[in-house]
Amino acid sequence: MSSSKVSLDRIDRKLLNLLQQSSMLTFQQLADKVGISQPACHRRIHRLRDNGVILGDISIVNQTYAERKLAIWIEISLSSHQLNTFNELLTMLRSSPYVSCCDVITGDTDILACLNVADMDEFREVTREFMRKSPIIKTYRSITVAQRVKLHPGYLFDEN
Repeated sequence: MSSSKVSLDRIDRKLLNLLQQSSMLTFQQLADKVGISQPACHRRIHRLRDNGVILGDISIVNQTYAERKLAIWIEISLSSHQLNTFNELLTMLRSSPYVSCCDVITGDTDILACLNVADMDEFREVTREFMRKSPIIKTYRSITVAQRVKLHPGYLFDEN
């Protein structure tokens, strides 16, 4: 993966928008939609992957089939921002199978994370484990999701 920022042209941006709508489109379908040949489309997409523009492809599972359908957002406030322990906490959150989304944010709260758990007992176990493993967590506040309205982990690209 390249460490320098990749320049994206209009066709790259169109491809990225299309792939974020469905990664199941064939190279030929994508090529037809953006007006280039199938080999050129193939090369572009591989370049976008090789340069770290496209990080991966996922399937979004219907929540009806999930074993852990209870989504709870937690606002985490820290007692310290010492770089080593802060990075250890971020690594723990990043690697947790219960955390589906996590961001460092501004304001009174330091971190916002979404946990997917089976029930409140599992939620308590998971948060206790986080607190035990990371002593810089001062407090956390939880907000339970009553209804998911939208789930789309994508970015909109201007196609001009």
